[in-house]
Amino acid sequence: MDPDYLLSTEEVGEILKVSKVTIQRWCHEGKVPAGKIGRSCRINKNDLDRWFKRKLLENAGFS
Repeated sequence: MDPDYLLSTEEVGEILKVSKVTIQRWCHEGKVPAGKIGRSCRINKNDLDRWFKRKLLENAGFS
């Protein structure tokens, strides 16, 4: 997969096993690294990977 690939909220929801609506809310609240294209949020795959790794470390107490 192209490392600069942009994911939709639905795709990110499938990856993280949460609903599309949750990802949309997180985008709106600035909880995930996202950009808006029109009315849609898009998340860069590399940014999502870095965000997720950081969250894992925070939850493990390594922040």
